[in-house]
Amino acid sequence: MIDLRRHFKRLLAAPTAVGGLGALILAGLLAADPGGGASALRERAIDSIQAVGPRAAGRSGVLVVDIDSASVTRAGGWPLPRDDMAQLAARILEGRPASLAFDIFFDGPDRHSLRAHLERASDPRLRAALAPFLAEAPDPDHAFGETLERGQTILAALAGGKAPPAAFNFVRAEGQTGPDMARPISGALAPYEPLATEALALGVSSLFGEDGGVVRKTPLLLSVGAQLVPGLALEATRVAEGVAMLSIDASGRLVTGTRSLPLGEGGALRLRWSDSAHRAQRTLSAADILGGRVAPDRFAGRVVIVGASAPQAGALRPTSLGPLTPTVQIHAEAAEQILAGTAPLRPRYALPVEVGAALVLAGCAAAVAARVGPAAAFALQLALSGLWMALAAAALISCDLVLDPVGPPLIVLLSGNMAAAAAFARTRRMKAFISRKFEQYLSVDVVREIIAHPERLRRQGEMRVVTALFTDIENFTPMTRRLAPHDLIALLDNYLGGLERIVTDHGGMVDGVTGDAIHAFFNVPLERVDHADAAIACAAAIVEFSESFRKEPLAAEAGFGRTRVGVETGPAIVGDVGGARRLNYTAYGDAVIVAARLEQANKQFDSQICIGPGAAAATRRKLAPLGALRLKGLSEDTMIFTLAGD
Repeated sequence: MIDLRRHFKRLLAAPTAVGGLGALILAGLLAADPGGGASALRERAIDSIQAVGPRAAGRSGVLVVDIDSASVTRAGGWPLPRDDMAQLAARILEGRPASLAFDIFFDGPDRHSLRAHLERASDPRLRAALAPFLAEAPDPDHAFGETLERGQTILAALAGGKAPPAAFNFVRAEGQTGPDMARPISGALAPYEPLATEALALGVSSLFGEDGGVVRKTPLLLSVGAQLVPGLALEATRVAEGVAMLSIDASGRLVTGTRSLPLGEGGALRLRWSDSAHRAQRTLSAADILGGRVAPDRFAGRVVIVGASAPQAGALRPTSLGPLTPTVQIHAEAAEQILAGTAPLRPRYALPVEVGAALVLAGCAAAVAARVGPAAAFALQLALSGLWMALAAAALISCDLVLDPVGPPLIVLLSGNMAAAAAFARTRRMKAFISRKFEQYLSVDVVREIIAHPERLRRQGEMRVVTALFTDIENFTPMTRRLAPHDLIALLDNYLGGLERIVTDHGGMVDGVTGDAIHAFFNVPLERVDHADAAIACAAAIVEFSESFRKEPLAAEAGFGRTRVGVETGPAIVGDVGGARRLNYTAYGDAVIVAARLEQANKQFDSQICIGPGAAAATRRKLAPLGALRLKGLSEDTMIFTLAGD
C-alpha cells in the first residue's frame, strides 16, 4: 500500500517542488478569481500606473465648461436658471464649436422662472387672475431651446426607464449584439421634451462604478433590447466630426466616419487619465464665460462639454484621481481619447499570458530559492516581479494594452517564499525563539540582525546609555465617554498601531503599551550611535502622524486630543526580565523616569514634545529651550527643550 503521507512529506522537503506546487495553486486562483479579489487588485494597480504615467495630451480638442461654486454663487443657487443656461450656451455657440454637449440632466421646466411661480399658484381664482400675466410671462425654457436649436448641441439622457426616446441616434451593428458589445440597460430617460426636441442629439451620461463605486470606464454604447444607443462622450465626438451614423463592423470595432475604435468589454472605454495641468488647461469657469471674460474664438472647432463641479450639483464620482471627480471631466477624458484613438484594452490572451509568465517566473524563483540564502532569493523574486510590473506598465503607457501588474508578481513572491520556507525550515526553527520574542517590539531589520548575530544580544543585564520615549494623549478620559466601546477600541488600535510602526521604523524598541500611551527605548537591545537623534526624529514623526490622525472622521468626532511626547537620554540598566516563557526586555534608570515626567511637562508648556537635558546634549538636531521646571521626584530644576520651530 502506498504511504501517501510519506510521499507528501518528501514532496514538501523539496523546496523547488513546494514552490512549483504553490505557483500552480496560486495561478489557478488567479485564473478563477473567486470573489473578484484579483480583478480589484489589478485595477487598483493600474490606477497607480496611471498616476505615475498619465496619458500624453497635446493641444486638446475638448473644452470643459465648469459650473463651479463661483458660477452657482453668481446664479444664486443650483440648478442654474434656464435663462442663465441659455446665455451660457449662446456665448459658447457664438464661437462656433464643433459640438456642445451638456453633462446635466434637464428633467423638467425651469423651476426658477416667473412662469413656473405663476403656474404653481394653488388657488383657482388666483390662477385665473394671473392668466393674462402667465400668457405674457417669459419662457426661459423656450429661449434655451431656441439657443440649442442654433448649434450642434447634445443633451444628456439617463440610463433607466422603459425604452429609449426617438431622439436618440441609434447605432447600427453588423451581426448580433450582446453584452460584450454594449452594456444592457432597461431603457433611457430623456430630458425635458421641449429641450430634447430642439437639441441635435441625446447621449447617455450615466456612469457605472466598479469596486467601491470607482469609475474607471465610460460606456460608449448601451443596449436597450436590440437597439444600441450612444454615450454622451461618443455622441459629442460624432456630432463634432459630422458623422451621420455610428456603426459596429463585423470585427466588433466601433466605426465613426473614416476612423474606427476597438470596443472594450461591455462597450466601455477604459479611461487613461491626463495629468492635472492638462485638465486645468482645458477647463473654463461658467462664471467667466457669463461674465464676458472668455473670448468666443476660444470655442472654435472644439468639442465643448458643460457640466458641474459644484458640490450642490451632486455630479462628483470616485475615480483613481480621488473620491470627488466631476463627471464632466470623466466625459471630457473619454471624448479626448475617442478623438485621439486611445482605447486601452485588456486583450483576450491577457490571462493565459499572465498565468504562463507567472509559472515561468515562479519556477525560476523557486529553483534559485532552494540553492541560495533568503536575502538573495528574495532579491531575485523582487527583480522578477519588478521586471513583470515594468513590462505591464510599458504595455499600458506605450501600447494601450492592459495586463495585470500585480497578479504574476504576487505568485512569484508567494511561491518563491514557499520554496525558501521549505529550504530553510530547519534553520528557521532553530532561530524561532529569538524571532518570536522580539518581532512584536522591534523592526524587522533589528530582529534579522539579532538572528544573524545572537551573540550581540546580552539578556543577562548591563549598564548602557539609552534614550527613553514616552507618549500620552491629551484629554483621553473625556474622549472615552463620547465613544461606543467598539469605536474606542478600533480608534486606539489604529492609533497605537501607527505609533508602534513609527517607533520600529526609527529603530526603537516598543517596551509596552499602557492605555493610550506607548513606552519605547532606543539603543536597546542592539547598540546604535545615533539613538538620541533617532528618538527625537521618532517623536517628531509621532506628532506629525497624530495630527493627521486627529483629522480622520471618527477621531475628529470624538475630539481626539494632541499627542504629548517626552524624551530623555541617560544611563540605565537593561536586560531581559520575566523568565524563559515571557520576554520583558526593558530598562531601569533615572532617564526612564525623567522621560515619563517630561511627557507630563508638556501640560505646563502647552507643547507636544519635551526633551530633557541628557537628550539635548546627545543630539545633533537643533533644539529650542522651553524653560526650567522642577519635575516630580527630582530635587533640582530641569532645563527642558523642544524641537526648534515648534
